[in-house]
Amino acid sequence: MRRLMMWLLVLATAFMGLFTVPAKADGAVEIDIATLSPQLLDLSQPDQRITLTGTIRNNSDQAISSTSVHFWRSSKPLTDHDELEQTLTSEPNDPRGQRLRENPEDPGNHQDVGDLAPGASVDFTISTTVRDLALASGGGAYLLGVQARGALPTGGRQTVGRARVLAVAAKNPLPVTTIVKLAPRPTLLSDTNFQDASLQDQLTGELEQLLLAAEQPGTQVLLDPSLLMELRTLEGEHTVAGQPATPSSVAGRFRERIESLIAEGRVMRLPFGNPDLARLHAAGSLTEFEAALAWPKNALSASGLTAVEQLPLVADLGDNASQDLALILGLHGYKTIFGNNIQSSGSLEDNRHSMRVGVLRVADPRLPGIAPGDTTTPAQVQGRRLAEGLLGSSPPVHLVRSASEIADAQPIPRLEQAVDLPEVPTTARFDESPATVVTWPKLSAELAELFGEANLLQELTGTDRTTVNATVASRASSGSFTSEEQALAYIRATPIEQLDINAITLSVTSQVVVGSDKNYFPVTIKNPLPVAITVQVRFTSDALNRLSVATSEKVTIGPGESPTINVTTSTRSNGVVTVKAQLETVAGTRFGPQIPVEITATGLGRVGWIIIIISGAVVLGGTFLRIRAVRRERSRGET
Repeated sequence: MRRLMMWLLVLATAFMGLFTVPAKADGAVEIDIATLSPQLLDLSQPDQRITLTGTIRNNSDQAISSTSVHFWRSSKPLTDHDELEQTLTSEPNDPRGQRLRENPEDPGNHQDVGDLAPGASVDFTISTTVRDLALASGGGAYLLGVQARGALPTGGRQTVGRARVLAVAAKNPLPVTTIVKLAPRPTLLSDTNFQDASLQDQLTGELEQLLLAAEQPGTQVLLDPSLLMELRTLEGEHTVAGQPATPSSVAGRFRERIESLIAEGRVMRLPFGNPDLARLHAAGSLTEFEAALAWPKNALSASGLTAVEQLPLVADLGDNASQDLALILGLHGYKTIFGNNIQSSGSLEDNRHSMRVGVLRVADPRLPGIAPGDTTTPAQVQGRRLAEGLLGSSPPVHLVRSASEIADAQPIPRLEQAVDLPEVPTTARFDESPATVVTWPKLSAELAELFGEANLLQELTGTDRTTVNATVASRASSGSFTSEEQALAYIRATPIEQLDINAITLSVTSQVVVGSDKNYFPVTIKNPLPVAITVQVRFTSDALNRLSVATSEKVTIGPGESPTINVTTSTRSNGVVTVKAQLETVAGTRFGPQIPVEITATGLGRVGWIIIIISGAVVLGGTFLRIRAVRRERSRGET
């Protein structure tokens, strides 16, 4: 009996082996789906024909005979974004789905491609109808695909490869918001001088392509107001790196086209200069960041761009969006926040301050599709894009930041349609672990020095430096700079960099001899700055009760001038006294080094003359008394 059972087990094992698929058979061929047409399935049209094209390739070291390609589908729809994310990372046979059986009435749902030698590949085209797909009713994203069957030498006919692609059930094109960002690198250094000619070059290159894309129907714009200011300057008399340049008619037409978009209500404004807000937020304290948020506001107010001030204020945070930063910006008047790393679009509110800010996730229109096979074909990329748009919390937002992104970001004809910026009532969700922001400490130090000397420069020049410094700081912090070195080169080329207070010098002799209670000696002040300054010289005496030097008169010194002025000494005793001279603003702020001066007071002062007079009187009096005594002696002798 035991022997009989053993023989039955051996026979059963052998019998099962005849029908067991070798582990390496499924995946012996690679299938790439090149196109899916159409990618919007209208389930209300049973006769709508769905066509797949692609390539099948034998990647194994064995020949595969009698190979055929069959239409495959999963009838269960994906109805939310989380389910889509799980499916994108699933195994090739999950979900299982079913391949369509060969149908004599519709032979197009499979294709016999014959024998495939190792390394051989064949193109295929298969199709079916919505009726034969027998998909579940209702909207959603579906998995369609290909299943390849063939015979390997090591086994019978079996599944040797698979491929999947996403299709969306929708009667109408899906909504999508396309936004073009116009924020080139700042190049204007002063009122009329440009750092280089790159802006003029871009007006017929990169910027022209972006503006053409922005002018497409339904497209919206993010505008750095600083660009309009630079275009206006470029239209008139200006210099490039200090050299005269021809006024640009191209800049004038470019500006007029932007102003037309503003008049159509299609423009949102970025902060003036497009400063990298995430970098500024990470570089210092909250107080410092809030001070930095005032820079673009002050700069815009001084620019005279009144129409732009009325546009909604928005921020593009790129890969560095965070809830904390978004809330701060909302409290400072920002209406919408864009970010690549936002998990889900929505809004943030602060009831205490009656604040609400929209937070919109910037979608990547080039995300790969679903494996196995090539996930970057047009069918795969467009299928993923449409599924993301259908199952996301709001219509996707495509933000064009460079001309190279234009083609991918624009709506796909017949599949997508442009819509206005979406409003999402749900709460925005952010990545739990956002990327670390790379700060630029050298630039931060330059800006700190700029504002640290602002009050002193204001006292020296008699001009308000608030808006000047704010404009320079906003531009130097621009997110359009690709490196810290590029930003440093810009700020160091600005005229404000030439306002080095330490360059103002005071010259005075190290030793002075005075011979009266009131005397004078000269001091020289040199102003190498490109602006006029008003200063005075203050002296500090080591022995004020013996000698002092009065503060000099206020003197206004033009650029490059070095006047010499006289200062007055007051002495009350003889001797040597050291005084220290230092420059001072008219408001009383001292700056620069203290210069020691050794002043020697001789005996030729008032006290000296008194002593001389008294001494002379004593001598004269003594002489008179002596003469009188002699006469008396003589008179006695004669008597």
